[in-house]
Amino acid sequence: MTRWTTRRRALAAAGAVALGSLAGCSGRGREPRFWDDPPSLDVEAVPREFNDPIPDSPRLVPVDVEPAVERAFADRVDRLLSPIPEPLTAETLPNGEIREQIETERAAAREASPGSEESLPPLRAAERYATARDHAATAVGTWAAVTVEGDPEAVAADIGTVRRRASDTLEELPGQATDPLAGAAVYGPIERWYDESRRRTLVGGRAGPASRANPLRTGESIGDVERVQSYVEAGRYLSDRYRDSLADPVPVAEPLRRGAERLGAEIGDRLRALHGGETDRLRSSPGTEAFLDDRPVARDAPSVSLLSTATYRTFEDLRFDPVPVDDYVPDHPATAFTRTLLARVRFRGLDALASRIEDGEAMFPADAEAVGAARSAAIESTTTLAGSEDPLDRYLATRFLPLFAVPDGTLAAGDRNARSTVEAFTAYRWIETVTDEARTVTESVGDSFEPN
Repeated sequence: MTRWTTRRRALAAAGAVALGSLAGCSGRGREPRFWDDPPSLDVEAVPREFNDPIPDSPRLVPVDVEPAVERAFADRVDRLLSPIPEPLTAETLPNGEIREQIETERAAAREASPGSEESLPPLRAAERYATARDHAATAVGTWAAVTVEGDPEAVAADIGTVRRRASDTLEELPGQATDPLAGAAVYGPIERWYDESRRRTLVGGRAGPASRANPLRTGESIGDVERVQSYVEAGRYLSDRYRDSLADPVPVAEPLRRGAERLGAEIGDRLRALHGGETDRLRSSPGTEAFLDDRPVARDAPSVSLLSTATYRTFEDLRFDPVPVDDYVPDHPATAFTRTLLARVRFRGLDALASRIEDGEAMFPADAEAVGAARSAAIESTTTLAGSEDPLDRYLATRFLPLFAVPDGTLAAGDRNARSTVEAFTAYRWIETVTDEARTVTESVGDSFEPN
């Protein structure tokens, strides 16, 4: 009998359900709870700012964006905003809620637009411009919806056109690359723009401004369409420019599809072990107890809460991501490969965290200095990942770097307390854990692409 089967049987015997376990409640409320009598921590001694900077997002597309293209994207934001009066006064627009949305979205568009002094990797610049155009189109779309001469549907291309453009662009990906690993890093994020747009942004009640009675919703719908159009333009440009730069290109679609299937098979085996061989709801969370044999620390200790949060996020993405588990065959190989790679790394991180919990680790910092040390360790591990020559390491770094924002913000907040400070500490420990595991996974994946 395997360790994981033992865990699953223990879980079934306890009668725990996934939702309850994710919330930290499995019906055993009489157990001692960690925060009933926690260790002491001098919260005021924990720094609010740190000297170690978060590493820059690494470059995945090895080509530069031409200045004329940057100017065209910036000009689109300016042209979208130009019809809106400035300042927008109550005399011009009496409705305070609508006026506030327009002003808020206009300010957000300008804030999101990359400044001339910023040096951003191409994919990050494209995402910033898409966000800026989204906000700008939302602002002017809302404005057009409340003015006599305005035509909200003239602000951006119609939704059918944009959906078709996204689909056509997606069909051309992934293109050729220097090798499959480089192709995954270049095309995976671009494919995902369109895959998410077609499955989420361009469907449902917010898709398109037609028949929208509420000007606020009209503006938001126009912003969604404009954002996707921005991604279409950026994706086509970057893909073409990358392919033109290649000296000896090779097709990468089939190797990436096979690579995703290999990783998906590993995840499928792990899921079946966690679920005790049950396959009816393989992508659903089995609860944190499935990762643990025993609870050597109180059930809501910081480490256990971290495991619960990380498990929830892992399975929430797994529900929607194109991970080839069992007979499922994703449509887009670069997206499937990169998202399956990310899932595999997260599962290794969960197992590593569970092992520490079973060794009795509560993840409560020994003192104020331990919080800074945890952040420094996370910074060092992520910096190594971001600076790697392996394009898959760099891709994963772009996924994990944003995780610093929440704990950094928590520690800088004026109302922080012991619990929120400890949660920031555990967030840094998770970043360090998952980025350490990432290198193990990418090394194995790289070896699997080597010719026999």
